[in-house]
Amino acid sequence: MNRDLQLVSQGENQEVLGPFGRSFIGEFPTKGTLSIIAVAILFDFFVAGGWISFLLLSVITIFLAIYFCYNYIEPHFNSRIGVEREKKLPQITKDSNHLAMGDIGRLLHGYGKSAVEQVWDLSGKGSLREAFEGVPADLSTEQKSVGASDKKWVSWLIIITFLVIWMIASNVVIFALFLALGFVGISVGLSISIAILMMELILIPLVLLYIHVDGSLTRTREMLHFGSKKRVAILIIAIPVIVTIIDWILVLIYTVVFLGLFGEPSMNTDLGTTWESGWIDVALLMISVAIVTPIAEELMFRGYILDSIRRIHGDWPAIIGSALLFGLVHIDPFIVGQAFIGGVIYGWIRIKTGSLLPSIACHVMWNIMALSLTYL
Repeated sequence: MNRDLQLVSQGENQEVLGPFGRSFIGEFPTKGTLSIIAVAILFDFFVAGGWISFLLLSVITIFLAIYFCYNYIEPHFNSRIGVEREKKLPQITKDSNHLAMGDIGRLLHGYGKSAVEQVWDLSGKGSLREAFEGVPADLSTEQKSVGASDKKWVSWLIIITFLVIWMIASNVVIFALFLALGFVGISVGLSISIAILMMELILIPLVLLYIHVDGSLTRTREMLHFGSKKRVAILIIAIPVIVTIIDWILVLIYTVVFLGLFGEPSMNTDLGTTWESGWIDVALLMISVAIVTPIAEELMFRGYILDSIRRIHGDWPAIIGSALLFGLVHIDPFIVGQAFIGGVIYGWIRIKTGSLLPSIACHVMWNIMALSLTYL
């Protein structure tokens, strides 16, 4: 490929490509493709009437840009210099650190068990039905031996005990910090934001302690591994955008059903901060609620609890069980349902990708959207 690029730049091929054509020479995604995606996002920003329309429009235009560039524009210019590029990347099933943007569409029509344990297989083999039926847990001997006890009732007792301690600690810490900050004269909104931030920073080491006692820190580090740039693009951008849209649609349906059955929910979402509170207050609220909180909660529910239940019951009981516990800790009946829906999707994505990065990114996107539409 490098030799072909050199020939193009030197004009030794039968057809000399201009700057535009040369930008599409190479492996996907080329500079030309990335430029088209950037222009599409910029266009969406100017024509969209709000964040929701911008998000939906961006998904459509980015998909179209990827589809046409990968299938038509890049192959066209590559063929003009005599390079026939395959449209499949078999090394995906061999290298867990390599996922290619060109295979995003395969998420929608084929799944299977990859050669690299639980990493999502984008080879197109398998069927959509298999994805929803679930794959029996194929845990290694080392993973099966992980855990404080082999007895199911003892394992559940540990899980529930840790969860209760986690909830008590979070409420005690946030209440004590809120009172202390208010006592020294800090505003209500800023006090809440600082208290939430400090609480989550305390809870993260606590969850890691749980994983050390009743799980595997090595496994957790593997699930937080970034890998190649293309893999990161899939795990923290492509999948979370698609998942967030699906989550949003399901929550809208749930909201309509809830309103029809129980009427307007009487929940209190006031965190004491508005757009008029000042950029420091808003920024700190975003950091605490939209970034640090998702990391702490995903470590707890998709990192520790899901794996603990999965070890003793399998994939789908772990997805449903961790989502149910995730919903219940939100207490408010309406929010419980929302969190349960998100928990099921996040858990399924966690198992299918073998990584915590997508669920964290999905959680971050959701909280940012919720803050922008509700709290701020």
